[in-house]
Amino acid sequence: MKDTKDLEFQIFACILLRPQIIDEFEFEEKYFKYAGVLKYMTDMYYKYQGLDSNILAQDGKNEKAVKLIIELIDYEVVWTNIFGYYKQLKETWRNNNIELITSEFKNKIITYQEFTKKMFELTNDDFDDEELLKPADIENEIKVQREYTDIDELDYLLKGIEYGKLNLFSGITNHGKTTLMIQFAKNFIRQHKKVFYFSGEQTAEEFKNYLYVGMCKKEQLEFVRDQHNARIYDTKPKDEIIKYFDKIYANDFVVYNNNIIQNDVNKMIKVMKKAFNQGVRLFFIDNFMQLDNSEKLEEQTRIVELFKRFAMNNNVIVCLVAHPRKTQFMKSRLTIFDIAGTQNIANKSANICTIMRTDLLNESDYKEVEAGLLNNNYNIEECDCAIEVLKTKGNGCKMVGLKYNKEIKNYYEARRISQEECKRYMEIRERKRKTNSYDWQLDKIDKKSW
Repeated sequence: MKDTKDLEFQIFACILLRPQIIDEFEFEEKYFKYAGVLKYMTDMYYKYQGLDSNILAQDGKNEKAVKLIIELIDYEVVWTNIFGYYKQLKETWRNNNIELITSEFKNKIITYQEFTKKMFELTNDDFDDEELLKPADIENEIKVQREYTDIDELDYLLKGIEYGKLNLFSGITNHGKTTLMIQFAKNFIRQHKKVFYFSGEQTAEEFKNYLYVGMCKKEQLEFVRDQHNARIYDTKPKDEIIKYFDKIYANDFVVYNNNIIQNDVNKMIKVMKKAFNQGVRLFFIDNFMQLDNSEKLEEQTRIVELFKRFAMNNNVIVCLVAHPRKTQFMKSRLTIFDIAGTQNIANKSANICTIMRTDLLNESDYKEVEAGLLNNNYNIEECDCAIEVLKTKGNGCKMVGLKYNKEIKNYYEARRISQEECKRYMEIRERKRKTNSYDWQLDKIDKKSW
């Protein structure tokens, strides 16, 4: 028979974390082996109209209470998991009782009639009623909390980025994944919405500079020329701007310090929980393949599942950056199956998007991206990048054309062209192809001609 101590103490830890659970939940003592602990916590809660470690330990002579507090503090739990813990506890209770009754019957301790009666009572226990919702139990109002990227067409296609969901972004090396993630993070930070950021390829200093540069106007930037080659320069905010940003955004973002912490997913989740307890609701992991053992497909699935559960259990947004499979590095336009190499990862993500630089496309990809952008009224020659929505429960999977501001490292949506412009564009393309005067890379359309 299974011991339920660990499971029960997870429930007690949730109660200590959020005592109101006692009012919201109808706990039945029969399911608890340590029912005395449940009763003790309930009595203390109603006596003091609250519950914390000080209340439980207020009686210095109550050594059991002190030991209980120490044990509960060691449990890392999220109070919203209480539903799963309690359901598992009841299932374990039933399985233990079935095992006990079966053993009693086999050893002729109880008769067949007693056996069938007890089994009937167990199987008709109503502990799973919460899984069956009647119409009156279902709210008519749909409440969806979401954030926006400030790229209008992308927000339309995704219907924003919903809380409680996992979002996956991919693209081949040097095509703009990190730039896009930092831009999203920057937009949230500007609204004083707390952000957690893990960068596996940047130092904390590099990330902060990248972030602040994207918040600046041109006149707030300083361009530092290289001493040996005047054509090389680095961009940074002016010192007074950095001090200003440090002050107004002091509590709006935290960075995973991978200089002193090993990039292990379990440690990552633990640090994310600390950030969550400090009010962070927006999490960026760039990229999750920098975590230990992530090169193994089965480990990738486990890692993504952990991030999905973290998003769902805490009602937060998690954005993961993923590299495509190494075998696909020669192509720029990716499919779902090119990302991380397993359909399981795709199934766990609410949204999947890829980003491509139009100036780095090969001929085959260029023609595909050109057609995809045109299908959503963008001219590829006016786009520096394209985001393709591969999966969403939003309004559709299409491409979004982007322009790039190199100085402040920021994307904005490209101009949408009219149906008449689309038609004219295709006529010119088709005419050039038929006359063999079309070169996909060099022979650009004269914009004045259309």
